[in-house]
Amino acid sequence: MQLLTARKGSVEITEAPDPVPAENELLIQTVFSAISTGTELTAISGQDTSLFSLLRRGVRSWEKIQRSLARRGWQQTLAKVQAAVDRPSTLGYSLTGRVIRVGSDVEDFQPGDWVVAVGPHASHATLVTVPRLMCASLSKPEWAIDASTAALASVGIHAMHRAHLSAGSEVGVFGLGLIGQFTVQALRATGCRVIAFDPIESRRSDSAQVGAEIYDPREFDFQEAERIASHGEGLDAVFLCAKTESPEILLKAASLCRKRGKLVVVGEFPIELPREAAYEKELELCVSAAYGEGRYDPAYEQLDQDYPIACGRWTVRRNLELFLRWLDEGRMSVSHFRPQIRPFIEAPSIYRQLASSPTVLTVLQYPEQKLPNLTLELSPRSVARSTAIPIAVVGTGRFATETHLPNLAQSSDKFTIHTLVGRRPAKIASLARRYHARNATSDFQQVIADSSVAAVMILTPHNLHAEEVIASIEARKHVYVEKPLCITLEECERIQEAVRKAHETPTFSPVLFVGFNRRFAPLSFKLFEARIKHHKPLDIHYEFRAPPLPRDDWYDRPEQGGRFIGEVCHAIDWILWLAGSPLHDVMPVKSPNGADVFFRFEDSSRAHLHFKKVSHLRGPKEEITVSWDSMEWVIEDFTHLKVFDKDRLLHRESWKSKGHREALDAFAGAIAQSKTGDDPFHFLASSQLTLELDRALKS
Repeated sequence: MQLLTARKGSVEITEAPDPVPAENELLIQTVFSAISTGTELTAISGQDTSLFSLLRRGVRSWEKIQRSLARRGWQQTLAKVQAAVDRPSTLGYSLTGRVIRVGSDVEDFQPGDWVVAVGPHASHATLVTVPRLMCASLSKPEWAIDASTAALASVGIHAMHRAHLSAGSEVGVFGLGLIGQFTVQALRATGCRVIAFDPIESRRSDSAQVGAEIYDPREFDFQEAERIASHGEGLDAVFLCAKTESPEILLKAASLCRKRGKLVVVGEFPIELPREAAYEKELELCVSAAYGEGRYDPAYEQLDQDYPIACGRWTVRRNLELFLRWLDEGRMSVSHFRPQIRPFIEAPSIYRQLASSPTVLTVLQYPEQKLPNLTLELSPRSVARSTAIPIAVVGTGRFATETHLPNLAQSSDKFTIHTLVGRRPAKIASLARRYHARNATSDFQQVIADSSVAAVMILTPHNLHAEEVIASIEARKHVYVEKPLCITLEECERIQEAVRKAHETPTFSPVLFVGFNRRFAPLSFKLFEARIKHHKPLDIHYEFRAPPLPRDDWYDRPEQGGRFIGEVCHAIDWILWLAGSPLHDVMPVKSPNGADVFFRFEDSSRAHLHFKKVSHLRGPKEEITVSWDSMEWVIEDFTHLKVFDKDRLLHRESWKSKGHREALDAFAGAIAQSKTGDDPFHFLASSQLTLELDRALKS
């Protein structure tokens, strides 16, 4: 497939693997897509690559910068941020096309249907996968060009709904760009009287064609603004669709409003309304974002959870359907915008032209595509070293791009990145080129079927791990799966059975490796060596503090198993590994904000794991104290170590590595040594214990 990407202020057409629809998605062959000139040109020009911008865009907060610097140093931190910014971004968010395939959970669309699609997935590309709730059926393909503006029109429709107006309301609209024009049309379709303001005559003329009363704001007397309302008290609402850095427009809009009128913010400008202006009229300020309720809501967009119709909420899907109905009834129109229809192949030059001479509306037209092209081959298969293990990396999220891919690149003597598998074609194509992967694909089955792939690294969300691990083992591939191994005991049993059956084959013994990096951290090995020398029972106290996750983070969703399975599994595996003795008994105790787990081992060692959710993190996230006789070892976040003897500090040491690179080396070593046995690292045992403890705590 081909898609349009922006990088460092320039636009280009990029080759990428064809996307594969998830359960709730449609695979759409694009026919037309509309360019949102203002939004997209702003996004392109805003790709600042200065040092400050790299830090600001690549790392979300100063605290995160500090943590990254402490763990990785300046060089790796800047490299990580640079890599994030260098990745191309996709453009576009509104299109029409034909459905090629549907996900297993999609029942309201069929292959061959014409649809409109909106949102970040609906980019300028020959093929796209879009969640079904971000699509609507297009019953008349002859409206395909007009309907490609569905997202832009829905912005105006959603703004209209936010104001809760009725027929006969008198409203004003500032700014008659494309969004302003659609806002005017939506208000007129509802029966509102519209007074529109814009300094550009051609834009005013377009609004006049749909019945708006037009004014040049430079010539309008805002001192006597209230006279334009028929009742003489001002307008019921004013919509601010302009883009400006001056707050003056807000004062002018306020002067138009009646007492208790509404200011509806649609455009991009500073909200700096003096208290006196708002207080005098008791103005209501409301902000309209995007094209309907559900946009920016992961439950709606990603998890396919629609809002009930009984709630009366105007979702993205319902706004799209209303636009298409009004388009059919002639209440909304695109024709008087004089849209320019241009071939997709000319897109890079079109954007250069728009930057100097913007038009009201440009629509890209796409050629027919040959399907499928699931794998993008980037380099010849002969480039791999004979001793390196060909590995496929499945999942290209933040942890993959910040940790595992750089580590694999630094381990080129042990691994060669054969294939990258991810959900976003532009991203995986860019990463594949950056890390010299041979192939990029969105289809996991392509990896399973490729006999030249010897190992699979699974870095996908937790609920996908079990099926991907089992499929990889059955395909006779070694597996490195990021923790947790799986999220239910039933899945764990299925994985154990798959491993057992694989080891019954004398010619192949797959290595199943779980990313429990803590036990491979250099400070852990230093402690383990000291523990072996003394052969004393241990007293272990493991404090695990879990700060809040970012809002709507996928990690904390119920279907991902929860934070005990997803994070505390590290602590359980580490305790079992360090104790090195069979477990005698274990007792979990639930607490209001977490849990306590008490371990006793057959050599009389004891451990206490305290897991607590905290409102904010002060100090280390993981703090461990291990003692025997008079010795006490204290590890903080596996990067800082202190050794005491009777409260006297003997040794202090710091490392930046938490064991990720060392775990990768251990995985390569296990493959090279052909370790036998179903569970040579005891990862299955610690994973099963974690799941059993989680079930006990939940029950």
